[in-house]
Amino acid sequence: MKKSNNTIDDVQKISIARSVRRRLPWLVVGLTGGLAAAGIISSFEETLSQNLFLAAFIPLIVYMSDAVGTQMESFAIRDFALHKHLKFRKYFFRQFLVVLIIGVILSLVLYAYTLITKQDTIIAAILATSLFLAILSSIITGLLIPFLFNKTRLDPANASGPVATIVQDLLSVTIYFVIAHFLLSS
Repeated sequence: MKKSNNTIDDVQKISIARSVRRRLPWLVVGLTGGLAAAGIISSFEETLSQNLFLAAFIPLIVYMSDAVGTQMESFAIRDFALHKHLKFRKYFFRQFLVVLIIGVILSLVLYAYTLITKQDTIIAAILATSLFLAILSSIITGLLIPFLFNKTRLDPANASGPVATIVQDLLSVTIYFVIAHFLLSS
């Protein structure tokens, strides 16, 4: 097989072994990060014990911020490949505005849902604020991580997903429990 200086793997042409070698290290990083996320959650055991209802929303906060980040990451990787001279600053601010608007809308929906179903303004505020900030933080994982991998000539398609997912999970869980701890102890 002809060697190439291209940083993008043609998954239809490289061997299965090479594909595994290129992907597996990033997934091991993800496994390690998942263990770290579990550690973060367990360190907020007292906060959870004050209101067990919060545990039910961990997957929602993590999933929504991951989903927003993954959407952005897919667009970014595609756009980096298609537009070699992309003006990153302008691209970043445009994506930031999109994420900001998405975060506001989804957080307001969650706030209203929580008020209707739980009738607790503190819990509604915890969930809505956490969701908003977790979604806003996805600009780091959805845009900056692929950009950095692209700039360092590592294939963002191999590395961005697992690294961005675990970074986003850690950010989301931390944001959620810091806000819950702060608002419940006020």
